[in-house]
Amino acid sequence: MVRSGTQILSPVGIQQAGRQHAPTGRAGRGEKGLAIGLLNNSKPNVDFFLDALRKEILAQGNGYEVISVTKPRSAAPCPDIDALAKRCSFVINAVAD
Repeated sequence: MVRSGTQILSPVGIQQAGRQHAPTGRAGRGEKGLAIGLLNNSKPNVDFFLDALRKEILAQGNGYEVISVTKPRSAAPCPDIDALAKRCSFVINAVAD
């Protein structure tokens, strides 16, 4: 039998089951007082998504502070990224078209 040189690989990683917690910038703090950053990359329609996400986060009533930052241009780096990282425990970077 002749084998072809094609090999199909699965992109699915093999991981052991279990819950892992991501490290945060504010280790040791409870849920109250955490800040979540929303980074708008200035592409069309991303503001609709982030606004809905902001409303949902605030509606949960967990006491999260939501900090929204908009990049001046989608292709440019965010000038406020360091300040956002210092203020927030988590940052969601949204991209849309």
